[in-house]
Amino acid sequence: MGLSEEQIGKLLEWFVKMSETRKRLSEQRRRALEENNKWIQPDVIRRMSDEELERRFIEYYKSGGGRQSLNQINRDRIIRDKKRFRETILYLLDEDIEIKERIEQILGGKYHIEGFGRGILTSFLMDYKPEKYCLWNNKTDMGFSVIGWKVYESKDLWGSAYLKVLEALQRIKDIRPDLNLSFLDIDLFLHTISAEEEGMRAVKAVTEGVDFNLVESKGEISVVTESMEFAMEKYLEEFIEANFNKIFGANLELYQDEESTGRQYPTPIGNIDLLAVDREKKEFVVIELKKGRSSDVVVGQILRYMGWVKENIAKDYNVRGIIILKERDEKLEYALKLIPNVSLFLYEVSFSLKKIY
Repeated sequence: MGLSEEQIGKLLEWFVKMSETRKRLSEQRRRALEENNKWIQPDVIRRMSDEELERRFIEYYKSGGGRQSLNQINRDRIIRDKKRFRETILYLLDEDIEIKERIEQILGGKYHIEGFGRGILTSFLMDYKPEKYCLWNNKTDMGFSVIGWKVYESKDLWGSAYLKVLEALQRIKDIRPDLNLSFLDIDLFLHTISAEEEGMRAVKAVTEGVDFNLVESKGEISVVTESMEFAMEKYLEEFIEANFNKIFGANLELYQDEESTGRQYPTPIGNIDLLAVDREKKEFVVIELKKGRSSDVVVGQILRYMGWVKENIAKDYNVRGIIILKERDEKLEYALKLIPNVSLFLYEVSFSLKKIY
């Protein structure tokens, strides 16, 4: 059962008036769009030298257009053939061609470039004409899932699906026209309610009829506690990503697709801490840090993620799980005794000082 338009309207008002994510990112994203719009224009791109076009694109890709995380592995693949890249971008921005046709030809037709997926494609479109086009990536889909909207079918062609996404975002805007929200705002709204703690609390409050102010005050206490108690796990996640091959061996590698890397991999049911793949063994590995959560919560979460990966990504690959924690947890060990495809790992941290003077 999805959220009602009244509930979505309340969330939109909360987002505009109270969201810390919006306060932190909205202006930065607006400035990025304005800067990107200056060069993402057909006439400007035609005049650019190959070197200037490559430099602009690399800067753009590194920043995710100022809005999203993009898989850096794909960057060099996209710009390798500069002539083809220029032709593809100019084709994408050609308003004499139906948008459905442009998207079809770039994502699966004659203008396709390996690594150039829907996230970067729609990012270019939004920066070109922000009043007409919207961003569409994994977090857009996650936001739709949170409000309970099935916007398009898996059988839909890329172009048809994009038009349905565009229509759905316009529908969200129209719920509260008094707020004067743009497609850029709605993109951040969907990200916030699906991937930010404050947004998830706000959704819970709306569905339970709880006052937002009460939720936010409790949330502040929760955030302070979390920052003190789980800082080590945050840095541990970064350390594991940076040293993945040394820790797990050469065969296991962080998964990556055209939009996302394996760290904090976005799904409609939450972000997976680390998603890896062993192509030799033909298996995906879902890795979760316990992060102070109860044994019941962490087991339920990793099993949900494993089920989602099997259903949506793995195909004929197997799926197993790894939970990483600081110290042994008897309840967690009992919970996993009958789940052989989930393993437990303990981590240790050492610290030393060396006098140099």
